[in-house]
Amino acid sequence: MKRVVWILLFLVWGSVQGMGFCIAANPQRESDPEPEDYQLLREIISTEFSGQAPHEWGESVSGVKTRLKTEDKVVALGVDACDLMGKGQDAKLIKFFAAENIPATLFICGDWVDKNSAILKQLAANPIFEIANQGVSHKACSVTGKTVNGVSGTGNVEELFTEVEQNARKIEAVTGILPQYYHSSSGYYDEVAVRIVKALGYEALGSSGHGPRGLDLEKKQVLDVLVNPVAGAIAILGGVSLQSSFVDSVIEAVRKLRSKGYKFVKVSDYPLE
Repeated sequence: MKRVVWILLFLVWGSVQGMGFCIAANPQRESDPEPEDYQLLREIISTEFSGQAPHEWGESVSGVKTRLKTEDKVVALGVDACDLMGKGQDAKLIKFFAAENIPATLFICGDWVDKNSAILKQLAANPIFEIANQGVSHKACSVTGKTVNGVSGTGNVEELFTEVEQNARKIEAVTGILPQYYHSSSGYYDEVAVRIVKALGYEALGSSGHGPRGLDLEKKQVLDVLVNPVAGAIAILGGVSLQSSFVDSVIEAVRKLRSKGYKFVKVSDYPLE
């Protein structure tokens, strides 16, 4: 109930400011009846954003945060874990991060939460890892159903609300921590969808450069993206179909960056821009 009060307070404040920011509410599982605060939040978001037409579509549209606000020689690594895990290479990459004490933000989708709750608890308990949201159905972030590279997008405001908020609650139900960051499957957004993510209390993230996400990745492509990142770069790694060489390439690139004096941090370690 306390969170419902905060939602209403932020709605009133948002009406004055012309925004409509809200705070996410209590966790739920997909099979549970919808809590009243979840229904209220969906109604607020639907009322606020239905009928707004987007004009942007891409990986770095208005409102997407793509960099840490710092001139320090640091990089925040993100991993679209739902693209990696189950492909046979995830354990190697995660074990490398853990063994080398390399922080990373792991973006988790709903299906993976359902099938791997015990593993998720272990990852969340490790202080070098930060658990983030990749959507309950692993879709692109759209209010009009746009698709990209074979990845379907959410079709309207209510479907986008479910995609983001339901998975945030799934993660919170397992880990006890509500994720603060969201990255869509494929990394694509429209700007109305990004405003909805923000209104729910989360930050939509993208990579500082266009990360390696293609169907036929080669080792050089991965290394090129990570060879000389800008200060405060966010590098989110993933793709629709990852080659087995991808993980080895990431490991090699990380080691090279370390040798150049780069430090790896979590997204939450710095303000975003």
